[in-house]
Amino acid sequence: MTKEKGFNIDPSWKGVIKWGGLSLFAAGFLLVIFFLSAFIMQRTLPITAEKVLENPVGPTFLFLLAAIGELLLLPGGLALYFSLKDVKKTPMFIATGLWVVGVLMFLASRGQIISLSQISGRYINATSETMKAAYLASAELAIETFNIYAMMGLILTLCIASIIIGLVMLKGVFGKRIGYLVIAASILTLFPPVGLALTTIWQLIVGVKLYKLGKSV
Repeated sequence: MTKEKGFNIDPSWKGVIKWGGLSLFAAGFLLVIFFLSAFIMQRTLPITAEKVLENPVGPTFLFLLAAIGELLLLPGGLALYFSLKDVKKTPMFIATGLWVVGVLMFLASRGQIISLSQISGRYINATSETMKAAYLASAELAIETFNIYAMMGLILTLCIASIIIGLVMLKGVFGKRIGYLVIAASILTLFPPVGLALTTIWQLIVGVKLYKLGKSV
């Protein structure tokens, strides 16, 4: 067992912590790329069903990018758990469970948008207004489902789970500054863009910290 600021870190999990940290950093970096891409492509959020069907390339690329970033949150969450479980095991277990469920909700939501590329061609080539209206209704339903899943993921992962993690960080290896940053970002997540900007920052900082921690164990 290696001690960091008075807390024990099991060296058998150093690979999980190290590469999980790298994954969390990459997830934060992909968030930056996502918003830069949206700006360059002049894509406004939220998106509309008609715009997705008329030009699915941009939304598909953006949400595929988002899905990859959110998938990287899974090893990042495990790294956070193993680096903080000796501080408060039960809260971290709960937070990690919520984190995983939230990420799955995110992935389900992105799949709704990506799947619309399959009916885009049929919508564009439809010769009757009735068929176009049917495809448009299907797309609108997919976007409504996307919004529900995305909000669930947002609440579970970036709000509740992250607040718990931030509170545990106050007494763990990360220090109070990072802990308060995570808590502030979690609370402000429902008020973008400030919350998402802070989320990007803490994922980058904590990702680097976890990577270094995994190497030093």
